[in-house]
Amino acid sequence: MKTKITVVCENSIGTPFPLIGEHGLSVLIEADDTTLFDTGQGLGIIHNLKTLGKDINAIQRIILSHGHYDHTGGLLQVLQSINRNIDVYAHPDIFTNKVAIIPLGNQTLEAPIGVRASKEEYEKAGAVFKPISGLTAITQSIRAIAEINRPQSWQGFDERLKVKLPDGTIKDDIFNDDCSLVIDTESGPVVLLGCAHAGIVDILYDIAKQTGHKEFHAVIGGTHLESAPDTYVQKAIDTLKHFKVKKIGTSHCTGFKVACRMHQEFKESFVLATCGAVFEF
Repeated sequence: MKTKITVVCENSIGTPFPLIGEHGLSVLIEADDTTLFDTGQGLGIIHNLKTLGKDINAIQRIILSHGHYDHTGGLLQVLQSINRNIDVYAHPDIFTNKVAIIPLGNQTLEAPIGVRASKEEYEKAGAVFKPISGLTAITQSIRAIAEINRPQSWQGFDERLKVKLPDGTIKDDIFNDDCSLVIDTESGPVVLLGCAHAGIVDILYDIAKQTGHKEFHAVIGGTHLESAPDTYVQKAIDTLKHFKVKKIGTSHCTGFKVACRMHQEFKESFVLATCGAVFEF
């Protein structure tokens, strides 16, 4: 059976459909049944699903890539629209208190960027939370991976992103909750990234190690390379070449300059995975 991947929410719109663009990501996976990966901020999720002709009630499960508002903000709306109990797969750390420390002149602003409701509120709306730990089977063709194996020297490139502990201490977010998907399709394995906060290089190598895959047919989603140094961007490009990726669709947190560089490197194999984009494998 063919696998169809549709970008429901993303920063920009690349189709003539009257969709709503927003800083965020949501992707619909249609194979044996229907899976929703992330829910965007919540500004466009319901409108865009309807505009794209998707049946919200056909969604059988939801997977959350991590605990930031631009990937989880539409969860409550989706749950309320489905109006029945539904499995929601996520790493337990999505409920940590995630904040951004933003420079503002001579001061800094602490902005909440985590999930917008409590676990209990989501459960009241029908969420049945299922934990993702390491490599986790979701369906016969979809596996999720979190707790990415990284060197002890690992450091995120976006220094704004933190977690706030109950005692008020603020520390770096190490993103154990960062979750990506590997989907078995007729064309070969497809990797779907949420934001790749754990690092696209380590994510792809960890997936390869845990699944045995030596090549990936496609890599789609947010790469979080916008704030990465040029040396790491080149390492990411080299990694995509190492795994002989035939289709690369970047979105959301990749950044304009990095997207242009990817296009120069991969030519017709590269596309922008904008709102409304469709991939079939």
